[in-house]
Amino acid sequence: MRQVRAEETRNALLLAAARMFDREGYDGTTLAAISDLAAVSKGALSFHFSSKAELADAVQYLSCERARAELGALDDPAVPAMEALAAMVRAAAQGLATDPLTRAGLRLVRERGTSPTPALDCRQAWRGALERVVLRAYDERSLRPGVAAATVVDLALALILHQEAVRPDRGRDSWLTDVWNLLLPALTHPTPPTRTTPSRTTDAEPSNV
Repeated sequence: MRQVRAEETRNALLLAAARMFDREGYDGTTLAAISDLAAVSKGALSFHFSSKAELADAVQYLSCERARAELGALDDPAVPAMEALAAMVRAAAQGLATDPLTRAGLRLVRERGTSPTPALDCRQAWRGALERVVLRAYDERSLRPGVAAATVVDLALALILHQEAVRPDRGRDSWLTDVWNLLLPALTHPTPPTRTTPSRTTDAEPSNV
């Protein structure tokens, strides 16, 4: 029972920290403000996290783990890879628009600088998931010949981060749909071969992903 309460306290602190980091940034957030928002004593906070830096690391790690799990679940082998890629981009962009933990993970890595630990950089978590599904698209031969895998991954990541490019009066979801529909014909094979067992060949082999 004590272990359950400790885990609940830790989770409450992480959620409160994510909300504070999302709103105030790393420098503008204090441990006192986090403990107040979580309704947890300062002593309990220091028991779980010895410093603001340690708490920020934990928020970034949790943000990355959630991204990996959520995007990985969308990479269903039964779904065509390009459809899975579109679903991943939409899910990650939606997280940035609505989820404090996702936004906090991105804001922290921007403000604190790129971490030497990839597990703390949500952009690397997104990139890894996107790379896997793009490689599957190559195996399926659903990408247009000559399209570089690295370019598709960079493009998908840019679409995830598109919020800053959209006018306030433009619906983010409709913008993403319109742009994706515009780009898809340039990325996909006009007549993808039908294969029972997809296999990668020399002319479809991606490089420098």
